[in-house]
Amino acid sequence: MLRRETLSKILKYCIFFAMAVSSFRAFAQEDIGARKNLFKIDQIDFKGLQKVEREAVLGKILSKKGIVLDNYLLRKDLERIYKLKYFESVEAHHQVISGKNHLVFVVKEKPIVAKITIEGNDEIDRDDIIGQIKTKEFSILDVSTIKNDVQNIQKFYEEKGFYLASVKYDLKKDEGENVELVFAVKEFEKVKVKSVTFLGNKSFSDDQLKSIMETREEELFSFMNNAGNFKEFNFQTDIERLKYFYRTKGHLQVNVGTPEITVSEDKRWVFITVKVEEGPKFTVNDITFRGEVLFPEGELFEKVSMKSGDTYSEEVLRRDIQLLTEMYQDEGYAFANVLRNLEIVPGENKVNVDFSFEKGKIAYFGDITIKGNTKTRDKVIRRELKIEEGQKFSGTFLRESKENVNRLGFFEPGSVIFNTVSPRGKDDVLDVEISVKEKNTGQISLGAGYSTSSKGFLQASIAQNNFRGLGQSLSFTLNISGNQQTFSLSFTEPYLFDTKWTAGGEIFRTKNEQLSAYNYKKEGFAARVGYPIFEYTRLFFTYKLEDTNLTEIEDETIDPEAENGLTSSVRTALVQDTRNHRFEPTKGYYLSLATEYAGVGGEKKWWKNEADVRWFYNVWGDLVFRSRIYSAKLERVEDNKIPRNEKFSLGGSRNLRGYSIEDVGPKKTIPVTKDGQTTLETFNEGALFTSYATFELEHPLAREAGLKWVLFFDAGNAAKLSEFDKVYMDYGFGFRWFSPLGVLRFEFGFPINPDEGEDSGSQFHFDIGQLF
Repeated sequence: MLRRETLSKILKYCIFFAMAVSSFRAFAQEDIGARKNLFKIDQIDFKGLQKVEREAVLGKILSKKGIVLDNYLLRKDLERIYKLKYFESVEAHHQVISGKNHLVFVVKEKPIVAKITIEGNDEIDRDDIIGQIKTKEFSILDVSTIKNDVQNIQKFYEEKGFYLASVKYDLKKDEGENVELVFAVKEFEKVKVKSVTFLGNKSFSDDQLKSIMETREEELFSFMNNAGNFKEFNFQTDIERLKYFYRTKGHLQVNVGTPEITVSEDKRWVFITVKVEEGPKFTVNDITFRGEVLFPEGELFEKVSMKSGDTYSEEVLRRDIQLLTEMYQDEGYAFANVLRNLEIVPGENKVNVDFSFEKGKIAYFGDITIKGNTKTRDKVIRRELKIEEGQKFSGTFLRESKENVNRLGFFEPGSVIFNTVSPRGKDDVLDVEISVKEKNTGQISLGAGYSTSSKGFLQASIAQNNFRGLGQSLSFTLNISGNQQTFSLSFTEPYLFDTKWTAGGEIFRTKNEQLSAYNYKKEGFAARVGYPIFEYTRLFFTYKLEDTNLTEIEDETIDPEAENGLTSSVRTALVQDTRNHRFEPTKGYYLSLATEYAGVGGEKKWWKNEADVRWFYNVWGDLVFRSRIYSAKLERVEDNKIPRNEKFSLGGSRNLRGYSIEDVGPKKTIPVTKDGQTTLETFNEGALFTSYATFELEHPLAREAGLKWVLFFDAGNAAKLSEFDKVYMDYGFGFRWFSPLGVLRFEFGFPINPDEGEDSGSQFHFDIGQLF
């Protein structure tokens, strides 16, 4: 046995020795081979270059004249040339010419894409498809880029609802060395969502879950808003929306399974089934605060919205973390971090919420720079900021500054970005870079049409909300219709002489033949100033001089001497406006309290007090609740008559939409003689007090087209305060088109409790402009 072991060891040593000798010889041969290839480069030449410049290739390689070439350097240079994606093949040769060493690269260039052809695109325009690809005509052929282009076209078709569309490419050589790139598309028909079914949902109905999703079943207006189209990306987002929705309702352990998508045999319909495991509904047990806690625990408990015993909500928790973070940032701790840890109580459907604080160090604002504002002056943006250079960092001031800049309305939605970065070597300083993307703030519109209140009309307007880039507003409006003509020119300077004062004015002329009792003409001017007294609150003073002339008076009880003449009035208004958008608000409120006195000179005297409250709330998604409550009262001054056209009446497209214009208010019946015949006619004599309320639900119908639907309820009356014993009500629906001409409103109102003998049918209103 010892002998066998000895022989075995000897054999192993022999094999090891043989391998070592073999490795040494290979190494030696490689080294000798490498040495044979070493030469000093005297010249670098290229063969095969036609369309690509020699310098473009030479600048990418490391081989240079005068250096010694080795295999490693040569291999890397070949890779670099090939990675330029200009060549199908690359070779290197060593040539000795006149005693000099030439390194010669021989290349074969890729062909040029001479033409790009799209085939099979019946539903989508060629230019739209070309806009999705990176390959361009007369560019060098790159197959990898073309493959990405195929994917981009495929994705584009899916976004347009062509879920089953397929895209392939082909290269056709022409007579020369160029190629034609052909994208062959099979569109099929748009795949529509026939049904969305949920399995396992107990806490919420199918309709409730569907309302959260962007993927919708085909409906009546699908041709306008693309509802019913199946888009893979949107659907994956919908799954995350469903999970988040459940977590906001206490279902912390919800699980939404991979949806089952079935396509019908005719390739037209998609049937979607979503399995949901809701899990138990959790409530909040204990809330604790630990780490670097700066505030008393009682203050923290008071600040957070989440309370012990509440249903757990991911949304409430998110807002609380943001609030707590801002509390630390307002103390200067710009890098504060608030972590949350959830711990489920064993055996109970309860969860403990633990907030952990890391405060970091105190920081200060550094340089504040603005970019992207090619038209708007820097000072227009800076005067909206609550932050200053050198100021201790404040999260609240930073957020409110961004909101104020957004509220200007001069920039594209979502384009206002506040970036903070610490300069090198200063980790306690944060520079702020404000990036904006300007939008068109000027409008020129010309339109014609027909309105139920004004009959045929012609409208022209020019408006600039950022005049000269200084934030000034300038507008000119001209409306001409069969029974009404209006002209106005107005100007507003929001920061007069770079102070906090607001100043503006307008001149106007109105001729109205819309009322049954009389026609009137008004012309004059107004001047106003304002000054901020609180946050989002301004005090305005307005002086107005107006000349009124009534004609065609059918109501014989109207005294022309009391109606005609000059009105000189002063108006004081306190306005608080927290709306997030001036024209299409989705949250915030507008409050105006005003008093106006006529009698500062002129021929008329009266006193008017007004209260106007508007509130906007984003209910869910794009569904917005809009409301308005308005009240006004006129008072006599020294027994002077109040002009009829200053008194109040309701009805029409601007308030009670279930009633015709001037249908609500105190009325009187008098004999009217025309052409020798006397008849009894009823006129609205106007009230000294009015109050009405309007409530609306508004939601996009076709977002791309600017079309929305609205449901509304109105209530109010115009009467003496002592006789305000009835509230007229109506309800209805309508459509609004946010067109270049303005907001076009088409609304149907239905009266709920009209007076006995009055018309109880529906009212159709078409008007221009937002209701409030």
